[in-house]
Amino acid sequence: MRSGTFARVLSIALLCVSAPRSHAAGQNIPAPVVPAVQGHYLTGCGGCHGIQGHSGRMAVPDLAGAVGWFLCAPSGRDYLIRLPNVAFANLSDEDLTAMMNFIVFTFGKTTVPKGSLPFTTQEIAAARQHPFQGTSMHIYRDAVVRDVIRACPAASPLHDYDLGQNRNEVHNGTSLPVGEAQHL
Repeated sequence: MRSGTFARVLSIALLCVSAPRSHAAGQNIPAPVVPAVQGHYLTGCGGCHGIQGHSGRMAVPDLAGAVGWFLCAPSGRDYLIRLPNVAFANLSDEDLTAMMNFIVFTFGKTTVPKGSLPFTTQEIAAARQHPFQGTSMHIYRDAVVRDVIRACPAASPLHDYDLGQNRNEVHNGTSLPVGEAQHL
């Protein structure tokens, strides 16, 4: 489902859920409320990365149990904010900061390195001024993941996604053979 379609479906679903429900005795039962930060994630990221951070792993990387590893290296931390869908998110720097901290520290849980600091509004504002605009997102991600794994060897499962994508990568109209991206 495309992102715009997902956002419309989610909006309709949230409206239905948030409408007061009538109880058999005629009482209104309040609908559950989704915290703003979680709503931002659901509308901006959840359509591809999944409601709980689990996605179609070979199509889109899982966030759950993995995203925290990106804080192992400065390039990984920067990468998370420079992703175009993050950098160009229709959110204030404050809301984006809250959302990224929610994603990393909630979905990343045990993969967040000890002593990692949350993103700051200033850090988010600065990084989103320089979104990734290179030729290949997959080659960029592969290089970042290698940095992350050098800093945190336990992060090696992050590379599974990159190996799968290298098989399908198109670079300047030419398919890259498996493993070629590893040498760029």
